[in-house]
Amino acid sequence: MRAVPGNLEVVSDVRAPALLPGEVCRPVLDIEGNGDLARVCDDAEHLLLKVGAAIYQRGGVLVRIVREAADQPGLKRDVSAPRIVPFDDLSLCDVITRHIEVRKRNRKTQDLVCVDCPRVVAQTILARKEWRFRYLEALVEHPVVLEDGRVLWESGYHAESGILLDIEPFTFQSPYDDPDKDYAQEHLARLCELLGGFAFVDKLDLSVALAFLLTPFVRPLLQTAPAFAFDAHAAGSGKSTLVRTGAVMSTGREPAFLTYGDDPVELEKLLFAALLAGDQQIAMDNVIGSVRGAVLAVILTSAIYRGRVLGQSATATVPTKAVISMNGNNLQIVGDLTRRTLVCRIDPECERPAEREFAFDPVEEVRSMRSEYVLHALTIMQAYIASGDCVQLRPFGSFEAWSRLVREPLVWLGLPDPVDSIRVLEAADPEREQLRAMLTSVESVFERREFKATEAIHASQARRQAELGGGPVPSDDQREALAEALQAVCERNGELNSKALGRWLLGMQGRIEGGMRFVRIREARGGAMWRIERKV
Repeated sequence: MRAVPGNLEVVSDVRAPALLPGEVCRPVLDIEGNGDLARVCDDAEHLLLKVGAAIYQRGGVLVRIVREAADQPGLKRDVSAPRIVPFDDLSLCDVITRHIEVRKRNRKTQDLVCVDCPRVVAQTILARKEWRFRYLEALVEHPVVLEDGRVLWESGYHAESGILLDIEPFTFQSPYDDPDKDYAQEHLARLCELLGGFAFVDKLDLSVALAFLLTPFVRPLLQTAPAFAFDAHAAGSGKSTLVRTGAVMSTGREPAFLTYGDDPVELEKLLFAALLAGDQQIAMDNVIGSVRGAVLAVILTSAIYRGRVLGQSATATVPTKAVISMNGNNLQIVGDLTRRTLVCRIDPECERPAEREFAFDPVEEVRSMRSEYVLHALTIMQAYIASGDCVQLRPFGSFEAWSRLVREPLVWLGLPDPVDSIRVLEAADPEREQLRAMLTSVESVFERREFKATEAIHASQARRQAELGGGPVPSDDQREALAEALQAVCERNGELNSKALGRWLLGMQGRIEGGMRFVRIREARGGAMWRIERKV
């Protein structure tokens, strides 16, 4: 196992003319006249490739790297963060003119004269959607551990993976060749010392925090990775500090902070904007209330995500190569996100946690000793891969590759399985609590008998039940438990709504909780027939 700087392409800067060795001028592109557009565009693309212009294709659009980050409402970045930006026709004209001497034949004199790149040339190249430019999967500012244990650690474009490493010379130490388990234990101890000031509830939370520190160094290669949630009971407990520590360790700067709100459309726009820009760390800071959302769930379990480019009519399909985290006080992770999120709990057990004193600031520690801490993370994963061991753990659906490279090394070194933290989220998931209460209360009344949504509501209402004079007759305790469960899922304007209950049952059908599930049996007059089924 070894570091692999040798197969990286050096990429030119798009802001300055790029000359080939021995050339004293830019390559020439001649435009003869009307009817020559297709040939001109072909030649322009060929010459841009020849001079090594930093143009990439990503998700069906051509993109470039800019060095000044731009904030937008709800998304705040470090001003020095590199950003992936789609080309428009004017910016592509600028790059072509910088790298290529464009000449156009004068109709009167028939001489070839230097001109700026015609806008129609750039527009045509952008509209083609079929290019020979390099694919860009991810832009990173740190080394990357490959699946075979080799490490990319010098700046350049790695053609095999599509990763562009943007690393200043001499930033990082050369990784070890074939580190063993003893080496890994030593480097793990250093990372544990870094996190020593955080009041984790137990060792499982430390394991989740360590997984958060390791994940960025393999995330560019992974199709998917779980999210990380940092939860505490009070402000000042260190949640944001832990997120910032991980971001500064991997990128050298603060994460892209995203404002989480209740509007799913706005959340989708912000997440897509961050993914399109290639943000490596996306942090939802100081979340209030519950975290839910189909878009976030899809992003966490999909290799790509499609959305509309802000300010343009174009759409793009971008890789989801980001480490996504969230933090808040008494976080509630709801629904499908519970199986996609690892939670780290912090509890200082004091009245004013923000007033505590610490031996050192972990953010400044990793900022000043970044190379050493990155080496600690790399060594842990390298050593596990080199060992050839295979830790047997329960499956973690959608995140198998992440488990192999991050989860297994931590368990191999004696830490709790970070995926066990999902059980904490599941136990506190309000959707699961509602489903559990509904299954229990409905079963107590109907047992294995079929029922309609209206019949379940009637069974919870003593007066209505007496009027109907049929169906199961629940006890007062059963009726109260059923009414309470129904109020949580289908109360509208102070009354239980059968249509809302029907929609809720459709959304929950087949989902097992406590060994039971709702099963839709058949359609009948007045609504679907349902039954509770027990699963062993």
